[in-house]
Amino acid sequence: MLGRGHYGTVRLAVSESKGSTVVAVKTIAKSKINKSLKLIHRELELLKELDHPNIVKFYENYQDNEHFHIVMEYCSGGELLDKLLRIGQFDERQVAFQMDKALRAIKYLHERGIVHRDIKPQNFMYSSKTHDAEIKLIDFGLSRHFEPNETLQSQVGTPYFTAPEVLTGSYDCSCDLWSLGVMLYLLLSGTLPFEGDTTAALAKAILNSQPDFSRKEWARITPLAKSLVKDLLEKDPKKRITAEKALEHPWIVSGRRNSFIDPEHTNQIMRNLQNYSAKSKFKKEVLDVLVTILNDKEVKQLREAFNFFDKDGNGEITLAELKEVIKDQGLKITDKELEKIMKNFGLQETDTIGFSEFLAAAMDQKLYQNREVLWAAFSHFDTDKAGYITANNIREAMKRVGRKLTADEINAMIAEVEKRKDDRITFEEFCALMKMEDYTKEIEEETKKVDLVGKEVCVQGRRQNTVFFAKANTLVEMA
Repeated sequence: MLGRGHYGTVRLAVSESKGSTVVAVKTIAKSKINKSLKLIHRELELLKELDHPNIVKFYENYQDNEHFHIVMEYCSGGELLDKLLRIGQFDERQVAFQMDKALRAIKYLHERGIVHRDIKPQNFMYSSKTHDAEIKLIDFGLSRHFEPNETLQSQVGTPYFTAPEVLTGSYDCSCDLWSLGVMLYLLLSGTLPFEGDTTAALAKAILNSQPDFSRKEWARITPLAKSLVKDLLEKDPKKRITAEKALEHPWIVSGRRNSFIDPEHTNQIMRNLQNYSAKSKFKKEVLDVLVTILNDKEVKQLREAFNFFDKDGNGEITLAELKEVIKDQGLKITDKELEKIMKNFGLQETDTIGFSEFLAAAMDQKLYQNREVLWAAFSHFDTDKAGYITANNIREAMKRVGRKLTADEINAMIAEVEKRKDDRITFEEFCALMKMEDYTKEIEEETKKVDLVGKEVCVQGRRQNTVFFAKANTLVEMA
């Protein structure tokens, strides 16, 4: 059990459809939300479209007669607030670095017409226990889309972090910036800017009081840090600083770590982007799955590369940003080669490359060239564990991640891979697709000795052993 709320629980789990990948499962009881089913569907729709380094990743969703189950990325590093409580206080540079990440996530949401409405330190979690882990924004249960110039009225959120205009029932997405201001005040000083013995007293303080900077905790805080807190805690939402402007604030900029990638590494990434082909649709789907299977350490370099390419921090890479990296790194990539990269992504001049798409395309093949990783990806699509993948399997796998494909699209995927013309993809064919030639030869040698039935038994046995040892390793690590 990772957490418990009014509508259900969040639990730690091992995903059988992703090998030994550890995930978080949010389980919501239908009996408790029978009048608010639209809220669950709204949260699911939001999660499906979000793709940012600092926002928790949605994987799959299931439902049975009594529950909804939302499968998400597991952030093993714990809450931002817990870390603050453990170490007592962050220094300014640490706080600025984390606020930079938080602001990037909020900017990404607001540019897509999404307001979170429950920003607080408890809803930012570290992706892992490493010292340089990313923070991830979680819990989109109160989030919703909004139209330009739309006024929202629902009074929702966590009291201490609620913006004054939310209390009066007339607000827009800038309420998230107020909440970030309260969070920044807390991270810097260890205290809250507005308090009250009762809910009424707290509401009165939020509406009428100004944040107190005379406390002893603020004596050591720089004027630049205080100025950003004041800009975020501006009571008039029209005058409040936006996420875009906050990211340009000198204090936030001063906290950024110098981003540098070795030109040879950049060159390799660009070569991988060039080789990424949009023609093999099934391979693209497999690469998307592989990104979720790899651990945080393996994805770290790719994530850093994405942040290096994403110059404006909006969670997407433009053609102009690719050109800027090529120029700055002195890479010998012609406009024609760059045009090929964009074409392989199916992009036009004004289009962008998203986070997960970049990871899948830039990923080095050696990261997934072993049987354990490929079997985990194969198992994701082999939804009924038959030892091969059919059209129904692909349809079910896509349904779980919230996507619908036509019968023609699915049949085209199978035709790209299967060689026996039997409308199914074997693990041998799957490995050949992913260019694991050595392993393909190994399987061919094994299967020469058995008939078709024997082959299925052989592959099935390999699958069972793989899952067994993967689970055993996970349990050892957790212990």
